[in-house]
Amino acid sequence: MQKFTFITAFLALTLVSMQTKAQTKVEELLKFKNDQYDFGKISFGKPASYSIEITNISKDTVTLINVRPGCGCTTPNFKANQKMAPGQNAQIQITFNGSAMGVFSRYTDIEFSGGLKMQTKFTGEGVAITNNNATGPAINKPTPIHQ
Repeated sequence: MQKFTFITAFLALTLVSMQTKAQTKVEELLKFKNDQYDFGKISFGKPASYSIEITNISKDTVTLINVRPGCGCTTPNFKANQKMAPGQNAQIQITFNGSAMGVFSRYTDIEFSGGLKMQTKFTGEGVAITNNNATGPAINKPTPIHQ
């Protein structure tokens, strides 16, 4: 039983280590703008969008394979299998359908050639529009989250 526990723990640590190395590697090859994005306050039920810009800072061509949103409330718009030569950019538009009332956060996984992956995040707060406020709530200008 101890041998099984040891092997399971070893495999789990190896997997975590590999994932951390892959995350580090993708950030050494690609530069991301708006990978952590804050919408601020948005009107409940009204779609909101932002763009993620990716720059290839490596010496090799990298291909944007796929973009997988974490839920059905998020839709990515991107060019599948887009090749980025060194110094070139790619853009991904992320649209949230506005289905959250209150504070929310959502994730999107971006997949590249060579098994590289990057997880991005957006946050915000869905607010209701009332009849008492004909112009709607005070909506903050969207701003990127700075880490």
